[in-house]
Formats: sequence, C-alpha cells, structure tokens
Amino acid sequence: MLLHEDEEKMVVLNVLNRSTPLVVNGYCLIDRGCTAVWLVPMGEWYDLAAIYDHEHRLRGYYCDITTPAERTPAGYRTTDLILDLCVLPDKTVACLDEEEFQEAIRAGAMDPGLAEKARHALDLLSERAVRGELLTPDVLTLLRLPENLEEIRNQVIEARRRQSQRG
Repeated sequence: MLLHEDEEKMVVLNVLNRSTPLVVNGYCLIDRGCTAVWLVPMGEWYDLAAIYDHEHRLRGYYCDITTPAERTPAGYRTTDLILDLCVLPDKTVACLDEEEFQEAIRAGAMDPGLAEKARHALDLLSERAVRGELLTPDVLTLLRLPENLEEIRNQVIEARRRQSQRG
C-alpha cells in the first residue's frame, strides 16, 4: 500500500508473509505477519524498511540492495541484488546473504559489473549504518506506522487474498 510518493522517494506498507522467521545473531527480526514500512529512495541502490511485530513494536531495520527504482506504467520496478543489511535494536549492523551472492556470481547468474555495484552499495550502506547516518530523524519519521494501520493492513491482506484466488 503506497503511503507517500514524491519525486525523491516513495513509502509503502506491507504485511510480510515469510514462511520461516529471519533470525539474525539469535534475534528474530522478521516473521509471518510482521508489518514493514519501506522507504524507496529514487536513484539509490537500496530500500530500507522498519519492521514491526504484531503488537506494533519496532523490531529493527532491514535493507535490500537493489537496482535503483524505475517508474513504469504499472508503478515501480527494482531488481533485488541478493545482498541485505539489517540494523538490530542494539544497533548491531549485520550483512546478510553473502554466500547466496557469491554463488550467483560463480554461476554466472549475476553480471560482474552489477555485482560490483551491489557490493559497493552494501559497503556504503553498512558504513552509514555503523556511523549512525542511515537512520536520520527524517528517515525515522517516514518509517513510522500510520495512524490507520489496521485499516491499511486489512486492505493489503485482502488484496493479497484476491490476487491468490485469481491464480
């Protein structure tokens, strides 16, 4: 569900539907039914989500390394470049999916130039997170849960149900 859009960014809300929890350093960051508020900064090689549990408590932050978002007639398109980064509540920064990324390169499933850009994006994002420059007050404001959260969650779940019925 689109919450905000302008020339520089979009913010969307999604109800996560993971089949298995994402556990990082022994901490469960994401499980089925968590709510994520995603910031997609236009022209950047990542997206950034605040992850909230079932009681709407912040669990942490999750970044996908992606190609920059492109506007299309149907909305937006990005390509997930496998590497991910998370920031846990204790401010621990963890890079994820390195083995899967290396395997994609070895198998020729990822162009070497694109892989280099993905690695560079992850390194820059990780440095910003460690220095405390990723989660600025402006970004944190964008990643807050909306007041009409339950209404939006229900709309997202209903849209997903209708889409699965169509096949």
